[in-house]
Amino acid sequence: MHHLQSISGMSRGVPPLSLREVFARNVRLVRVNAGVSQERLANDAGVDRAFVGSVERGLRNISIDYVEMLAQAIGAPAHELMNPDMPQQRGLDVTLTRAPRTARPYPVKKRGASR
Repeated sequence: MHHLQSISGMSRGVPPLSLREVFARNVRLVRVNAGVSQERLANDAGVDRAFVGSVERGLRNISIDYVEMLAQAIGAPAHELMNPDMPQQRGLDVTLTRAPRTARPYPVKKRGASR
């Protein structure tokens, strides 16, 4: 039991992350460390940017199919994205909070433009 407690953070008084929260954190960290925007990840995975954002915030209980789609698009094995120790094992910078902004992969209509 001690081994599980140290992995989950309980030995440090920090509540353990749920598997959904671990997945959310790891998707965001891999994406941000790769310099990929949510829009780019969403486009590559064939989902909406808002979907990616809600996954990264741990708000969605997604199917295994979406886990696989996101993992393939981000270039990480799905099982690694569920590993609580992945950031340390991959040497990811956990202080990064966002990827650099880039041009959108699709045209955007201007709001309020004349018709």
